[in-house]
Amino acid sequence: MKKRFILAIETGGTKIQMVLGADNGEIFYRYRTCVDREKGFEGILDRVTDALPSLLEKAEELGGAIERIGIGFGGPVQTATGTAIWSAQIDGWGNFPVTQFFEEKTGIPSYLYNDSNAAAWGEYCLGAGRGTDIFFYTNIGSGVGGGIVIDGKLFDGQGFGVAEFGQSYLYDPCYKGSSIYPVNHIERICSGWGIEARLRRETIPEDSVLWELCSFRQQELDCRMWGQGIHAGDSFSLKILEETAEYFAIALCNVLCFYSPQVIAIGGGVSLIGEPLLERIRYYTEQYVYQNCKGRYRIVKSELDEDVVLAGTLLLTGAE
Repeated sequence: MKKRFILAIETGGTKIQMVLGADNGEIFYRYRTCVDREKGFEGILDRVTDALPSLLEKAEELGGAIERIGIGFGGPVQTATGTAIWSAQIDGWGNFPVTQFFEEKTGIPSYLYNDSNAAAWGEYCLGAGRGTDIFFYTNIGSGVGGGIVIDGKLFDGQGFGVAEFGQSYLYDPCYKGSSIYPVNHIERICSGWGIEARLRRETIPEDSVLWELCSFRQQELDCRMWGQGIHAGDSFSLKILEETAEYFAIALCNVLCFYSPQVIAIGGGVSLIGEPLLERIRYYTEQYVYQNCKGRYRIVKSELDEDVVLAGTLLLTGAE
């Protein structure tokens, strides 16, 4: 009997991941490539389309066939119609019929999910959310997203996405826009791209280790170098860490007020900095959190790391 695979696709702001897996979240084969932002959404579709023949062939080599396709999309989606509503990172996705595109290309039933919703479900079922009644997942990557599980069900609002954590507003003393009030999305302040923008525009002390890490080219500073600076005890890197952690913690306190999750799991590429980041987020959250939540929540790192969206997409697609 042929094995029946699910093809799970994750499209984000910096990477595209594709895996062959099962409806229990198990992954058998991985494929990864990078996003070329200048080519917009068409560049992502071209990369995925180019990879499809080799993935179909790989499924045959593994003794099976792809029977369903699930897409974890980096932006809000209309679940019922499989339509991408918008992307903050990549131009051109507005109201694009994603599932229709893949079904026409492959003839395989396809399903679309917001990537953070998929990640929340994956982490709830297979990671740090196991055993909780109320669970919140967020990521600090190229963007910032959020997903929530309540009483064992993925909460999706009216079917157009909910818990859009990265789009919530905070006071931003560095704001340079035209609004009356200096406010900004948490995504623009605390995402990997937001942090890198600050690293590249702020005045860095001459003795900072970041200069050596970026070969004295400030415009090439990235979060990986920033993480190295943090672990090296660089004072400027630690300053940015404190500010980022405090902003992020204030936003998490709003989540705690609204939903009172027992566990908050943080994923995404920036979370790979690990305990130096998590410890400061925990510290500031405890300073600001409402009294009724004190002692009733935990903030942890995602257990599934870079597989979190893919695992959730496999699980959700397998249940369709």
